[in-house]
Amino acid sequence: MRLARRHHRQGAAAVAVIASLLVVNLIIVGFAVGGARDQDLTVRRLETIRAFYAAEAGANMALRELMVDSDQDGDGAVGTISDDGNSANDPSLPSAPFMVDMVTDGPQSTLTSVGRSGAAVRTIELVLQ
Repeated sequence: MRLARRHHRQGAAAVAVIASLLVVNLIIVGFAVGGARDQDLTVRRLETIRAFYAAEAGANMALRELMVDSDQDGDGAVGTISDDGNSANDPSLPSAPFMVDMVTDGPQSTLTSVGRSGAAVRTIELVLQ
């Protein structure tokens, strides 16, 4: 009789240890999955910021071309940046290329600057009169 009780206690202890290890394992997996999701969100935010800064750099570069009235990037037009239909030669910040298009309608010109980084694309429009 004593032997049977000892085996039941040992069996109950083994089940309790296995159950507690399973709970700890599930908690660790939950943290790992949650951390990966937060990391992906952070990467997307950084890509968005890089794309915005690239678009801003393109707009500033186009404004400079217009102020000095000279084609600074060699695309053949003043006020546009790499507006030649070839995205392979777009100027870029580290890992964030940009291009600027200009549409003139009478005395008004609209500059559209597009910056890209990863999956993010940001556009800035400037209206000049």
